[in-house]
Amino acid sequence: MVIPTDGEREEPPRQSTRPDTVPYISSWSREKMIRPPVVRLAGRGGEGIGYLGESPYDRDRRGVLWVRHTLARGKGRPLFHTVHALRQRRAVLHMLCQVCGTSVLDDGPHLFVLRDVGRPVAEGERTTAPPVCVPCARISARQCPRLRVGHVAVRVGRAGVWGVAGIVHHPRTLEPLAGGSLEEIAYEDPAIHWVLACRQVLVLRECTPVNLGDL
Repeated sequence: MVIPTDGEREEPPRQSTRPDTVPYISSWSREKMIRPPVVRLAGRGGEGIGYLGESPYDRDRRGVLWVRHTLARGKGRPLFHTVHALRQRRAVLHMLCQVCGTSVLDDGPHLFVLRDVGRPVAEGERTTAPPVCVPCARISARQCPRLRVGHVAVRVGRAGVWGVAGIVHHPRTLEPLAGGSLEEIAYEDPAIHWVLACRQVLVLRECTPVNLGDL
């Protein structure tokens, strides 16, 4: 708060652009992403990357290695631009609303709200965004900086797990490829064994565009 000096007029408070709602999949400042050195291991499907002393939580059901992300939801500051790897994966696998974390399994065709890229959501489109419930969809469109610029909403009859988005490592040197940026890799791709996963990727089928104002 700015305290006016003598002769100055106090300006009305500016409207904050900071979201009021912290999405379920957002990280908090007390949650840390941990990336131990990767090593070459023989596992399901052949050789690939792994950790020394892996825990049962380090790999998904398909045997893919995941980044470690500590759990301290609600502790510290919300990091709106950082997605929590474990909660994103849980929201995708169990069809949980990415904002409030409740199940949307009984809501019929699942609602997804995605950033507008100048075209409708295509059949077979891939996304790392979990679904949303209707009330939270309106909140997202109003508060999320990326969606405020433009968004599209779609009802999806079938949302299936396609693969992961993660950091691909060179099979010989184990060095990160593509500058360490995230790449989408299908579970059927042999490169999946050399990926350190950070996001689950869905493929959207039976897509019907909708208007949030009509829901």
